[in-house]
Amino acid sequence: MPDKHLPIFRIQDFDAQTRREQYFYLNSFANHLREHQFIQKPHKHNFYIVLLLTSGSGTHTIDFNTYPVQPRTVYFLRPGQVHSWQFTADAAGYIIFFTSEFYLWGHPQNKLYDFPFFNALLSRPLLQVTEAEEAQLLTVIKSIEGEHAGRQSKKEDIIRDYLDILLILLSRIYEAQHPREQVSSGEFLQLQNLENLIDQHYKAHQPVSFYAEQLHMTAKQLNESSKRTTGKTITELIQNRVVLEAQRLLVHSPLTITQVAAELGYFDNSYFSRFFKKHAGQTPEQFRLLHQ
Repeated sequence: MPDKHLPIFRIQDFDAQTRREQYFYLNSFANHLREHQFIQKPHKHNFYIVLLLTSGSGTHTIDFNTYPVQPRTVYFLRPGQVHSWQFTADAAGYIIFFTSEFYLWGHPQNKLYDFPFFNALLSRPLLQVTEAEEAQLLTVIKSIEGEHAGRQSKKEDIIRDYLDILLILLSRIYEAQHPREQVSSGEFLQLQNLENLIDQHYKAHQPVSFYAEQLHMTAKQLNESSKRTTGKTITELIQNRVVLEAQRLLVHSPLTITQVAAELGYFDNSYFSRFFKKHAGQTPEQFRLLHQ
């Protein structure tokens, strides 16, 4: 069931004058905030976001986790995440939107999986950079900005290549700060496939063996891999996804708690309340009241 009170924005919604941008968007962050004040309220997107903040402060809330906003920080969002933010008037930097279709048009199908900051099971959605790293990132972003503003032939191809360079540079910085020597590229791809499977099936309460079979592994192998890469078992990952969706529905939909439970496959209200409190630290009623 969709979140009736929670808007899901497309890139076209940020280019209201012409509606010409469907796959890629770039703007200075100051202009973006001034032109789109509606983004301060919780919402979703159907595209990826990279935000480099060069000045300003505030808070950025992503799926009920609030992060401090500070200069020389890069924020990452994946399609479907719920977020909102509050910034001071001096907030500046650059914001980039792109769809998976735009990026993957010129790259192998799994290339986005190579970037650890887009993996929900593994990464924090922000990255602090040094002054030198910020300067390097800004050089690439300004190259994208110049190409995006022009009308040269094949500009989308050049933008796509610059975007790839930007993501690779960010990945290098991220991996230097979060070494992943024990996680192979194959395991990163497996994590992304696992995340997609959990997103598709978490409401059905499938056993671990179901996910293992889909990934051509035994349940023991999958659990061992999950513990090694995420620190959590498959059951814990599934439960976390259920709790996150329950939180989203409790805060951003008009459903009753009974309806939320049923939407997530729980038809015993008392059991659902105990499950939610165990993992969220509050009853569904308390959580909804706190976030109203």
